[in-house]
Amino acid sequence: MSGLSPGLLSVVAAVFEVLQTTVSVTPATVARSLTATVGLFVAYQAYRGYRRNDSRPMLFLGLGIFLVTALPFVVTTLLAGALGASDAAVVLAWTVLEILGLGSILYALTGA
Repeated sequence: MSGLSPGLLSVVAAVFEVLQTTVSVTPATVARSLTATVGLFVAYQAYRGYRRNDSRPMLFLGLGIFLVTALPFVVTTLLAGALGASDAAVVLAWTVLEILGLGSILYALTGA
């Protein structure tokens, strides 16, 4: 079993560095970042499965997992913390990403 690539680790480290300078680190932020990190790892494994087997459903599964776990954390943390967006904008962005991610997972599982 292969671990995270050095490039991926450097990206994760860079994201955490930006977040520490722009957002106060609370236990909730740490929990959300852990969820995003695990989601990013699972999405990466699905992408590897897509590349290895040329399986289009795996591509959409990986994309859906990425949209449901990793991207909402980054977007909402940056919108709320760094850009100072309103709560309504943050919830709207989060909801749109969740809907797109779940739609991608549904497509991967059913081909509908």
